[in-house]
Amino acid sequence: MNTGQTMLTIGSMMLLTFLVLRFNSIQLTTAETAYNAKFGIVAISLANSLIEEAKDKVFDEVVLDTTKTIYNATDFSSVLRSESGEVYPNFDDFDDYNGPTGEGFFYLDTLSLRNPQTGVYTRFEIRSNVEYVSDTNPNVKSSINTYHKKLNVSVFSDAMIDTVKISTVFSYWTLLE
Repeated sequence: MNTGQTMLTIGSMMLLTFLVLRFNSIQLTTAETAYNAKFGIVAISLANSLIEEAKDKVFDEVVLDTTKTIYNATDFSSVLRSESGEVYPNFDDFDDYNGPTGEGFFYLDTLSLRNPQTGVYTRFEIRSNVEYVSDTNPNVKSSINTYHKKLNVSVFSDAMIDTVKISTVFSYWTLLE
């Protein structure tokens, strides 16, 4: 074997090595993307579940009192938080999902998904906060009581690249006479 053939053999071995490494990195990237997609789907499901759960509650604690007539938005609670003694999952109105201090609600889910890489259940941090919003622009927090409350839910996990954030607006409707 002469020098030219040796150089061609070394070059072809280097090219083959490069192709194998490139193929392996593509496979790893694809697997990572697939895992992130799975975690994202679970995170979206957890956020939507919390939103649906909150929307099954009444708009405000005042609405539970059937003897009281609501004349305008100022009749609603001005403090958005869970009342004394109310703990998750036994909330009774929408703004309880703002937590006991009114600074947001935190829930830790550890049973929804097992991490296929480690075999351990993945921890999802679910945070929510409730605020009154303007009826003309639901992205603007209102400083006064309105007929509309916005629930912001964010779900995070160490296994995910991004945080999932979903919002919904819940409104109080009444028939005018």
